[in-house]
Amino acid sequence: METVTNPAALVVRSWTGDAGDYSPEKMRKQFMGIYEADWDVEREIVIGEPFISYLVHDAVAQAGLADKLTELYPRWSEFLQDGYDTIGECWGWGTHVHGWSCTPTKDLIFYTLGVTPAEPGYAAARIAPRLGKLAWAEGKIPTPHGLIRVRAERDRVAIDSPIPVLVDLPGQTPQRLPAGSHEVRIG
Repeated sequence: METVTNPAALVVRSWTGDAGDYSPEKMRKQFMGIYEADWDVEREIVIGEPFISYLVHDAVAQAGLADKLTELYPRWSEFLQDGYDTIGECWGWGTHVHGWSCTPTKDLIFYTLGVTPAEPGYAAARIAPRLGKLAWAEGKIPTPHGLIRVRAERDRVAIDSPIPVLVDLPGQTPQRLPAGSHEVRIG
């Protein structure tokens, strides 16, 4: 997990080009099935393209490192350069309208705010924020029963929920709270 969460160890490569600037000779070799690593294979790895990054992020979270995801989100800001307001196909090149590349949208809800179903049909929700380096995060999460509102800060979590919630904070025993408004202190 250390390598996949270290932006300095990630390189951009593709089967057909490196951000659109492969030489014709390198592309010819790749089309012939000849792939030559041009990065330090002992210390670097090829980053997953935006559309598949959710698998990496899910693995990081499942390894108990969801707080590290906030260090990976800034990469998506490159799509906002040049005036685009959509998510791109690939890192550094490709078209700019790819909804399946919106990994941070899901991750901000599931992992950073930590809101997931605790019971089928969102009869209850689990709230387990992992802010990483962020000072705070806030959001409204739609459920079949209405919106869950969460604001997580370093020292507290404010919750307004139409359903019961299981609050799971680092270093604390999870606590089940009834529907309603709550403020839970961290630490």
